Amino acid sequence: MTTHNPPLATVQRMFDAFHDGDLDRLIQTVHADSRWTYIGANPGLSKVTFVGKDGARKFFESVLRNLNMTTFQPTHFVTENDTVVVFGFESGTVKRTGTPFRNEWAQKYVVRNDLIIEMEEYNIQVDSAP
Repeated sequence: MTTHNPPLATVQRMFDAFHDGDLDRLIQTVHADSRWTYIGANPGLSKVTFVGKDGARKFFESVLRNLNMTTFQPTHFVTENDTVVVFGFESGTVKRTGTPFRNEWAQKYVVRNDLIIEMEEYNIQVDSAP
């Protein structure tokens, strides 16, 4: 998708890299001082914050290590200045247990100078079947 909104374009580049499983390309969209906060249900209830590019990489490595994601679908983007809010859903199985999940989420990104400086994700399990 082509966009004239630089913050939205940055977030979409990050989503494209995640979809392709390209963590190196994904990390290129992350600011060195970024903070990534996850509040959610994958694979269990948790709240965790990761800092910097290394932290963002650890966040995504944890997702890939723990989950077999069969669907990751952003459905709606809302932008205001340097902030992008994305709503969507995901489904798959927890690798350790084989338990299926279907979650809905909202993610807020703050983008400065074409890099993600902040991400907050709120993720809730809505169904146990993908």
